[in-house]
Amino acid sequence: MRHRILCLSLSVCLSICASGQVLAWGALGHRIAGEAAARHFPKNLPTFLRTPEASATIGEFSREPDRSRDAGNPHDADLDPAHFVDLSDDGTVLGGPRLDALPASRQDYDTALRAANADASRAGWLPYSIIDGWQQLVKDFAYWRADVAGLKFIKDPKARKWLEADRKRREMLTLRDLGYWAHFVSDGSQPLHVTVHYNGWGDFPNPHNYAGANLHARFESNFVNAHIQEKDLTPLLAPYRPYNDTIQARTIAYLLATATHVEKTYQLDRALAFDQGTPEAKAFVAERLAEGAAMLRDMVADAWAQSAKSQLGYGTHKISLADIEAGKVSGLVTELQN
Repeated sequence: MRHRILCLSLSVCLSICASGQVLAWGALGHRIAGEAAARHFPKNLPTFLRTPEASATIGEFSREPDRSRDAGNPHDADLDPAHFVDLSDDGTVLGGPRLDALPASRQDYDTALRAANADASRAGWLPYSIIDGWQQLVKDFAYWRADVAGLKFIKDPKARKWLEADRKRREMLTLRDLGYWAHFVSDGSQPLHVTVHYNGWGDFPNPHNYAGANLHARFESNFVNAHIQEKDLTPLLAPYRPYNDTIQARTIAYLLATATHVEKTYQLDRALAFDQGTPEAKAFVAERLAEGAAMLRDMVADAWAQSAKSQLGYGTHKISLADIEAGKVSGLVTELQN
């Protein structure tokens, strides 16, 4: 799983030497982006997501996909490509499908890449990490809403006891799922996670003479650890931007927008801006992290709105959340336990 593991190993070593702990967009970048997003969740989101403790939890959990590396295979082989997508300069993923024509499933994506003599493990599947995590969050919200609705309508003490316990379990699970997924949403704002030029320009046409050897860790970890704090992100957070298309469309638009910053990253590196910690470099990195935080906030808000339309259960055994919230479902606890 090649370059991403190499970059992480370098950043971990440098961070341990510098601080005695693992602070590898990098760990600090993910933490502050996750916390900044959570501190700015809209007020219509459930209270359990908007406490100081929840913000801190989301920030810490957002580091987990990196902290769990080196667990062994198949864990590592399946997780590493989830962090990136290698877009070529022609707009394709390693000569295969275009990101703006992303296949519906990872299986179809891998098939299309193999037809171009590549594969999903080499190309990365960050778009699917973001889409999959959002869909899970919608389900998490829907089941929590069902518990809350049940507590509103059901009077039986035994049933209420189960619903209250399940509500608490759902809150723990939702914070975990949201925090873990936040990592991949933040990865999507890092230009070197959406390009074939992920750690140096490489063996590609290079009319501007970009170099950037070992740029990845210097940019996302060393620079962030030395120069960026959460307070740098807050003034840069855009207002909430609801999106009226699918999560697939929003994810693709987000990653394509990030890809437009790849050359700027290399221009700053060529000017030694990251090594020297210039104000322009600091502003650029803070803006990128702020974009990740804002996108996370917006996607969470959209997942909450989407959850109201959910069907719970699976196959032919489904119940409408709208009916549950209207008090129309009898035997709700039995339905939720099945």
